[in-house]
Formats: sequence, structure tokens, C-alpha cells
Amino acid sequence: MIPITFEHLVQNEGTAEENREVNSRDGTVVLKVEGPRFKGFVRLYETATNQPIGPEIALAGAGGSYRLTSLAVAPDNKTVAAAIGNFSNDWGEVTVWNATNGKMVAQYEGPPYLGEVFDVSFSANGKVVVITTGPAGGK
Repeated sequence: MIPITFEHLVQNEGTAEENREVNSRDGTVVLKVEGPRFKGFVRLYETATNQPIGPEIALAGAGGSYRLTSLAVAPDNKTVAAAIGNFSNDWGEVTVWNATNGKMVAQYEGPPYLGEVFDVSFSANGKVVVITTGPAGGK
């Protein structure tokens, strides 16, 4: 597994769209959100067979509620990222996992504090997660 770094871009305007699944660049795997809308998990699947590749990955701790705002699959088709935030859209968090074993690889911890996350994506080499957010505190 390669080390992950983060690049944080801030926009003054934008809106996060709820994202329930995302395909890999080559279309061979799909990362899907499953479970309750605000307490679900993600899991990676082979596109051709719809068979799971790894375990369920919880997006937040037990009892936590959140809003999922973006998903991404790295070019290696096994590293995934998810962005979650609160319901007032003034807080965000990005976590990266190895989807084949469910282990966390990296988490963006700032500074700066993240506002609402509009998008997460991986660089072409899979070493950088690009995070696009609104201003911290939703201002």
C-alpha cells in the first residue's frame, strides 16, 4: 500500500450531492453505500459479477449520524475514500481505506478544518487524495 497524502482545495460556492456508488476509472469495480441512509457502510464489488471484494467498512462510529458527500476509488481498484459531514454542512471528514481488508490507510486531519466536502478524488498515481470543500464553518 502506498502512502497517501492530501491536497485541500477550498471553493466559496458549491453543493455536495449525496453519492450512493462510484465506479473505478476502468469500470471493473464499484464502491457502493449500503445500509441506513445516515448510518451505512461502504463495500467494494466486482462490476462483472456483483460479488463483494472485501468487508463492510463503517463510515462513522457506533451511534454517529452523518451525511455522505463523496466517494472515490483509486487507480489500484482497492483503495477507496469517503467524505462525510454533519447535517448543517459546516463540517467534513475524509477517510481512506484498503477496501480488500477494511483497514484505514489515512484520514485527513487538517489544518485547515474542513468545511462541507463537495468532492474527493485520487490522483492518477493514487498517491494523492484531492479534497474540494466549502469554507470551514460553512461561511
